[in-house]
Amino acid sequence: MALFPMFVELSGKKILIIGGGSVAYRKCERLLPYGAELTAVSGRFAPQFISLPGVKLLFRPFADGDLDGRDIVIVATDDSELNSRVAELCRERGIAVNVVDDPVECSFVFPALTLRGRLSAGVCTGGASPTAAAYFNRAFDESLPDGVEDILDFMAGIRPRVIAAVPDQRRRARIFSFLFNACLDAGGEPDEETVAAIVPELADEA
Repeated sequence: MALFPMFVELSGKKILIIGGGSVAYRKCERLLPYGAELTAVSGRFAPQFISLPGVKLLFRPFADGDLDGRDIVIVATDDSELNSRVAELCRERGIAVNVVDDPVECSFVFPALTLRGRLSAGVCTGGASPTAAAYFNRAFDESLPDGVEDILDFMAGIRPRVIAAVPDQRRRARIFSFLFNACLDAGGEPDEETVAAIVPELADEA
């Protein structure tokens, strides 16, 4: 059965990564741009962890108390007994848990991610094939137009202005469509004349 995609706010969330190898490192890399408070615990860490800013490292084996106050836990060790025990503890405490390469133990899974400014997209195959997920995600990423970051920043900035200036909902929907197409044509933010032609009300703001 396919998994339902759900986007959550991670800023300020306390996330624990159990493990210090390359897989744990990649999980930290994926999570850092989303503003979570990351802590990794392991008796040994891969050298690249040392140069990874924003991750608190605990140089010791995992202890049950490490789960206290955590919002999310990611288990990335090669100890299957430890992985299962941590997953069970998380389920008992109502903590979202991901056990790498063991979908049965997971309450959520990591998608293949694309992050471009405000655009965050993920592809998931429900554990059937991470290789396929990476392939489809790469195809999606390569299909994105130039200037995605600037386009979304512009649309985010102009949206409340259009809502305030144009009361008719149907007309607003058409305006947003025209503005977005203008962004695609411009490869980023359209010029003021184009915006004024699409939304005359904004030209009257001054």
